Amino acid sequence: MTLLLVIIALALGLITYNNPKNGLLVLVASLPAYLLRTELLGVPTTLLELMGLVFLLAWLLRVRKLPFRDLNNFFGLSLLLIVAAATLSVFVAPNVMAALGVWKAFFIEPILLMLVIREMIFTKQVRVKELFLALGVSALVISLVGVIQWITGMGIPVPWDIERRITSLFDYPNAVGLFLGPIIVIGTLSVVITKGWERIFWISASTLSLIAVIAAQSEAALVALVATFIIAGLTHKKTRIASLAATTILILITTLTPALFQKLTLHDYSGEVRRSQWTETAELLKNHWLLGAGLSGYPTALAPYHEATEYEIFQYPHNILLNIWVELGLLGVVAFGLLGFILIQTARQKPSRAQIIALFVLLEMTIHGLVDVPYFKNDLSLLTWLMIAITLSTYARPKTR
Repeated sequence: MTLLLVIIALALGLITYNNPKNGLLVLVASLPAYLLRTELLGVPTTLLELMGLVFLLAWLLRVRKLPFRDLNNFFGLSLLLIVAAATLSVFVAPNVMAALGVWKAFFIEPILLMLVIREMIFTKQVRVKELFLALGVSALVISLVGVIQWITGMGIPVPWDIERRITSLFDYPNAVGLFLGPIIVIGTLSVVITKGWERIFWISASTLSLIAVIAAQSEAALVALVATFIIAGLTHKKTRIASLAATTILILITTLTPALFQKLTLHDYSGEVRRSQWTETAELLKNHWLLGAGLSGYPTALAPYHEATEYEIFQYPHNILLNIWVELGLLGVVAFGLLGFILIQTARQKPSRAQIIALFVLLEMTIHGLVDVPYFKNDLSLLTWLMIAITLSTYARPKTR
């Protein structure tokens, strides 16, 4: 298995060296490749990590320059603080080796890839719509596998098979919503601005992806999608009234439907689990407010505070703020807060259509992250930084339109 994965990664390197754009598109379309895991020289890794590393090396050999220009600004400062927080958190963690794995897979490699992608977008080596299409191909594969699971009932792992909650290629149902939700945003908004085969492609990809999310019963993803599209509608004059009407109707439906109201106010079983997690995490942070628990250290650090023994201890607190705080400490919260401020400022400076779509993708991930973990996975961390690269591809540079 290891040899095969190395060969695949090296093949990507050859593609990248001959044509960096094609190499990048293959990499972006291969985000679920992290599911193929192995060890290389005793170090745990994934196919996606190997592909990302080989892509970076091949790109550097081809271009022979570092993608570090235009970082003498708040964006560069936010990156420096994030890397500093992640590095410090390696030494705070109870298991340094596990922390190093998170450090390289969720921070260092994705950030380096973001810088390269940002450079390629600005120098017009790749078009954003091509990156979106690569993600759409990935979504088609994931959703098709999921829909087949749903129809046949085959391949759904225990215990999700009891409720027929599909997992597609992933290990658990919510991973389907976490991955496909952002791409549904891309696809739905792209339908409005594309024509011909691209529109047909995005209608197909978005529809199948939505069916897969519904079949996975990923309620948080569905809520995040609805909220994102309502906000998107409110920001556009032509759809503002319709969005306000939809919001009013949804509020009425929610208020008059006890089961739905219970879910949205986190008073169902899943909501009780989340509220219990957050309460215990708050107690943990009272004593570890500065440094957090370290990378991958949350389960160990939470154990002394875990009183609701009827619930398991999860890998993360399932809230975007708490996730960052326990993993990266207060410095990480400040760093990501600064990055978020920069993204919001970009949204106020007449962004391009591609940048607007990327911003709404990040919004959907943030809303979903109120009750889940939208970043600390190999595919999601790279997807996050891809959207940041698109949004900030012209940050601190003269815009050419």
